Amino acid sequence: MSTFNYIASDPKGQSVRGSSSAIDKADLAKRLKEQGLFLVSCRCLEDAAPSPAPAVHLQSSTPAAAPGPSTTYGQPGMTAAHVWWQNLFRRQDPSDPNIRPKGNIGLKELVVLTRQISISINAGMSFVEALQSLAANAQNPRMSWTLRKVLDDILSGKKFSDALASHPDVFKPVYVSMAAAGEAGGFMPEALNRTAEFLEKEIDLRAKIKSAMVYPVVIALVATLVVTGMMVFIVPTFVKIFQDMNAPLPWPTRMLVLASNFTRKGGFLTPVALVMLFLYMKRLTKQNENVRLVWDERILHLPLFGKLVTLEIITRFIRTLASLVANGVMALQAISVARQVVENRSIEKVVDDIFASVQQGNGISPVLYRSKYFPVLVANMVSTGEKTGAIPEVLNKMADYYDAEVSAAIRDVLTMMEPLMIVVMAVIVGFIIAGLMLPTFQMSSLVG
Repeated sequence: MSTFNYIASDPKGQSVRGSSSAIDKADLAKRLKEQGLFLVSCRCLEDAAPSPAPAVHLQSSTPAAAPGPSTTYGQPGMTAAHVWWQNLFRRQDPSDPNIRPKGNIGLKELVVLTRQISISINAGMSFVEALQSLAANAQNPRMSWTLRKVLDDILSGKKFSDALASHPDVFKPVYVSMAAAGEAGGFMPEALNRTAEFLEKEIDLRAKIKSAMVYPVVIALVATLVVTGMMVFIVPTFVKIFQDMNAPLPWPTRMLVLASNFTRKGGFLTPVALVMLFLYMKRLTKQNENVRLVWDERILHLPLFGKLVTLEIITRFIRTLASLVANGVMALQAISVARQVVENRSIEKVVDDIFASVQQGNGISPVLYRSKYFPVLVANMVSTGEKTGAIPEVLNKMADYYDAEVSAAIRDVLTMMEPLMIVVMAVIVGFIIAGLMLPTFQMSSLVG
């Protein structure tokens, strides 16, 4: 038996320090779990016994010189400018542990990390050992840096969830809330597994949305390049021929000439300007609340895509709320956290009404019945869950159902987009061909 000094977490999430005898770390974790404690880190006292320090003999043949003006900055002859220059590059040194490395941590990497932490804890490792191992083996410098910062916070006495909350760009409020619920309930491995499942479904949902956008974007890009090429290179050649023959031009040709002149004089930048305008509007929605309200309302009523956007937001909200409630998060806190994943002011107002209704003891379903965004089916199912006390199960089933609905909506959008894009391309190309061929037919009839 060995004696261990340990740091554990009680069901309320508070840190508990103490000593205990155990065969090994796995046995210590088991003993603490029987007491309702969750092992965070431990140290074997036998392993920490200090070794005798070697004797050091200092000997000096000459007295130490007093520091002169040239040694004020650490090295002979170093001036303040030299120190400033070195400090400038030291701050830019990527190996500096205080500098956050560039790059992002994707959802897939976060899923793998969450699974690895859960497996390590189930195997009897402490948080400290698990994080040390993952930080040392992480391929992503940003991931390694973040894990080391989380580890430092835990060693300083912070709870795991509080350490995660210090990095909101990596660990979103949903992730932190699930971790806090796992700490409070003493089921951290299960909470991490549920978090990983939630993130995997979020990845699948995003992939479905992206797949719906790829086809129209590619077709629009190709159509823009083709039309611009025709206006810049082909139409001017025919226009020159028509001008040399001094023949009257029909109205489609005159419109085509105007469009060609506009394109050659800078009009080819119009698609770029539209993209820049869209990006500017997106940025403006983050800075101006009135613009954000109008934007979020209109985007839910877009032809073809409005239904898809609405279903995606509803699915994300229901899935988040279900995961939080199933993890033991209190209802009001779960609704507050789930509101942050909506990212649409119109539906956020509905979530605010849900929060107020639950706070008053009226439940969720009355607000859903009044909302024009949530389908009646959702309200009926939630009402049934409230009556039977099975809200988490009902919400999970609804999330699965609306995952399928999103897939169906994507298929509908693609089914309608394909012929629509073909018709639009045919009309544009047909107009260009008609504008070029009509003068030719007229000249042929005059010659005949």
